[in-house]
Amino acid sequence: MGRPIGSKNPEYERRRAELLDAAMPRLIADHGGTSLNEIAAEVGVSVPTLRHYFGDRAGLVAAALRRQKKHAGPHLARVAAPSSPDLAASLGQFLSELVGAWRAFGVGRLFAGGLAMGLRDASAGPAYLDGVLEPTLVAVEARLRGHAEAGVLRIDADDAAGLRAAALSLLAPVVLALLHQDALGGAACRALDVQAYVQVHVAGFVRAYRREAARS
Repeated sequence: MGRPIGSKNPEYERRRAELLDAAMPRLIADHGGTSLNEIAAEVGVSVPTLRHYFGDRAGLVAAALRRQKKHAGPHLARVAAPSSPDLAASLGQFLSELVGAWRAFGVGRLFAGGLAMGLRDASAGPAYLDGVLEPTLVAVEARLRGHAEAGVLRIDADDAAGLRAAALSLLAPVVLALLHQDALGGAACRALDVQAYVQVHVAGFVRAYRREAARS
């Protein structure tokens, strides 16, 4: 039996993924400002080849951003699971590891470069949400839901809006601090020990969100 009409063969999908992985470092490095000609030269193919797989430059950028969700899958699975029954220990470990990965393993370049691409292009914005920011927030929500199910949060495990608000409250200040210090050069004008800030931030979050009965 032949393939259904419109379906792609495995070789097509494999080659498409290879091109995305080859193009992504250049896209991140210049925040998506590279032309399709320059990307083609960078990855060693022709412009018609890129158009065959992605349609145009915007399609390539959007596909590259969405592919990051697949790469991050194993890491996000770890984020989603509480690492300790103690709320402060679990959240402190997660955010400390985020700071380390941001600086040592390219997470910061992905967040900053992807954000720049998303803000400059209407099709890249939703792709950045789909591939980078939203999966991260969903994983943080899942971690908090685990703590809620254990009875240590002042939020019910089925309160989707409450968990979303808490995830944003936990993640956003640390991401902003990292963008300020690293991508925007804030370390030169207003240096901040981000790891030390994480501990202060987690302490405040725990005071605000820990269930009273869990304090003892």
